[in-house]
Amino acid sequence: MILMSRFIDREEELEFLRRKWSSEKPELVIIYGRRRIGKTYLLQKFLSEVGGLYLLAEESETVLEDFSERLAEHFNDRLLRENPLRSWGAFFTYLAEKSSERLVVVIDEVQYIAKSQKDFLSTLQKYWDLYLSKTKIMLILCGSLVSFMEGVLSAKSPIYGRRTGVWKVEEMDFFNAWKFHDVDAETAVLIYSVFGGVPQYLADYNPELSFWNNLRELLLSKGAKYYDEPKFLLKQELRDVSRYFSILRAIALGYTRFGQIADKAKIDTKSLAKYLHVLGEMGYITEENPVIGKGKTLYKINDNLFAFWFRFVYPRKSEIEMGLDVIEDIKAEFNDYLGKAFEEIAKQFLVRLNLTGSLPFKFTRIGRWWHKGEEIDVVAINERERKIMLVEVKWKELSKKDAKNILRELKRKAKLIKLEDWEEHYGIIAKKIIEKEELREGGLLVWDLKDFEELRGQDNVPKESRNPTS
Repeated sequence: MILMSRFIDREEELEFLRRKWSSEKPELVIIYGRRRIGKTYLLQKFLSEVGGLYLLAEESETVLEDFSERLAEHFNDRLLRENPLRSWGAFFTYLAEKSSERLVVVIDEVQYIAKSQKDFLSTLQKYWDLYLSKTKIMLILCGSLVSFMEGVLSAKSPIYGRRTGVWKVEEMDFFNAWKFHDVDAETAVLIYSVFGGVPQYLADYNPELSFWNNLRELLLSKGAKYYDEPKFLLKQELRDVSRYFSILRAIALGYTRFGQIADKAKIDTKSLAKYLHVLGEMGYITEENPVIGKGKTLYKINDNLFAFWFRFVYPRKSEIEMGLDVIEDIKAEFNDYLGKAFEEIAKQFLVRLNLTGSLPFKFTRIGRWWHKGEEIDVVAINERERKIMLVEVKWKELSKKDAKNILRELKRKAKLIKLEDWEEHYGIIAKKIIEKEELREGGLLVWDLKDFEELRGQDNVPKESRNPTS
């Protein structure tokens, strides 16, 4: 469990659970998301407010007996303690009997039960229809195997149509991840570029150490806590990870088109689509298309730790196993990697500005643009109003002259998009921009890390609702 003094960036999820609890109706809620994302912390925070029973499923043949012990303890039931439940039907019947008043029951890591006890979900469906749906129970099923849990949500699942709410717990954005540690903007970018918005990774980061010493302690030494994290996560969901490793390694190295991935990973194109689909279903990669116009589909790794690991750790495992320090070797390539990570952070920065109304117009879509070797880092558009903002992102210090050269290039690329009668705006986001105010007076939208610091200080930034389904 993640122990923190503050509850960071899970207010929407918590409010979702509170609404379900206050309904007083029978609720069957699904909470899922990848490991270390903070699901258990969220649920335990919720239970600390409303009370209830937390049941953690282990990979064990005695899980029903273990649950019986927890029930007996919770309800001070001596008879149950001496006579443990012997079937899942009896388990659900017992819950129904105890749910004449509001009762919250969380079953965490439910996939372990459902995978080993093939009739678990069908038994739940039967007893939900017979008894539980007539009570005041709030039953929460929580799981970490994303592909499995999405199967539980599918039309083929026994409990399809019974669930009353679903929430996929996602990574935190850059600005919420920044709340974990009181560090400057540059350090926050470095941390996020490797650890993303996964709460457990961020909680394990030690701000008393330098960024590179943290990498050495957490990732870049044999036996480090996250040294084999991507392998561990993939092996939980896949039998043979070798081809998936080849694909992720190819994408991490910049081979992002379908044909390029097939060539680099040495996988037949007829088979590649299946592997890409599986990685997409698990949430580790996503397809990317130009935000406006046409261009070939690209693939990118969503998870920053995966992106870093497959680019820098996986190919150096033999050196790390021998106890060699690979930090200096990685530093030589790191700025190129960081530039791509900063592009994603820049998009999140613009999304926040968009919510505060601080931009020339409210955009409805944001992404990248590319066509025939040309590329624009960030493009934000409002098609209905026919307005567009084109932004170049640079992880370096820019002079006034540099900025003007970038503006000239952006205007040239804008003509390639072939927009007619659109209102155009141009911007730059960089690590640092000299004479920023003078450039702004000339009509250019310019931001650097000082603006990130200012936005961070605004606690009342509105937040978009992420993914409640009810």
